[in-house]
Amino acid sequence: MQVRDLDPDVNERLKAAAMSKGLSYSEYLRRELTRIAERLRIEQRWADLTVEREASRNYEFTRQRARFEPEPIDSETIVRWIDEGRDER
Repeated sequence: MQVRDLDPDVNERLKAAAMSKGLSYSEYLRRELTRIAERLRIEQRWADLTVEREASRNYEFTRQRARFEPEPIDSETIVRWIDEGRDER
């Protein structure tokens, strides 16, 4: 892999970090890139779970709301129920 236009100061800091850990420059970069890729994988999985959880909440809310939402009732039905209630007393 080749990185173009890398700031020379960044390059020197990376080489110094590799030396301080007793690693070759290539091995140090390989480990760091692997660590970055793993973090990105975890962040993507978290984002996927967040989207799934939100979709599940929206589905559940819609389902519960539909279950408890009253059916439209016309005034004639209401009057009939009131009359039936009076007749039962």
